[in-house]
Amino acid sequence: MIELRKALHPRLRAIHPRAYFQRAPDTAQFPYITYSFEMIPDGEGFELVVLDIDGWDMPDDGDTTGLESLMSDVKRSMDKKTLTTDDLVVSFYLDRKLALEDDNPKIIRRKYVYQGRLFERGDN
Repeated sequence: MIELRKALHPRLRAIHPRAYFQRAPDTAQFPYITYSFEMIPDGEGFELVVLDIDGWDMPDDGDTTGLESLMSDVKRSMDKKTLTTDDLVVSFYLDRKLALEDDNPKIIRRKYVYQGRLFERGDN
C-alpha cells in the first residue's frame, strides 16, 4: 500500500499543491483535495484498486466553478492514465462522479471514484 501512496501523492500534488491522504489538517486552506484507496487482490497476480479523490471548497459566494475546474484537472491527470514506478504499474479509469453534501452547508464537495488495476513488479 505504501508504494501506491508514494506513486499517487506526487501526481496529485502536481494537480493541486494541497493534496492530502485521507484527511486534511484542520488548518488546510480551501480548496484542497483528499484521497484514499482500497486494494483488493484479484487472485490473478493483480490487485484491484478503488481510488477516491475528494475535492473540497468553501467559496464566499457558494459558486462551484472553482471546485469543478479543480476536479476537471483531476480527471485530466488521472482518467485512463498509468502510473509506473520501479515497484508497480497501475492504470486508473473514472468510475463515477458524486456531488456530496457536507454537514457544513458552506462547504461544497465533489468525489471522483476511480477503478484501477495494479501489478507489482518484482524478481519473483
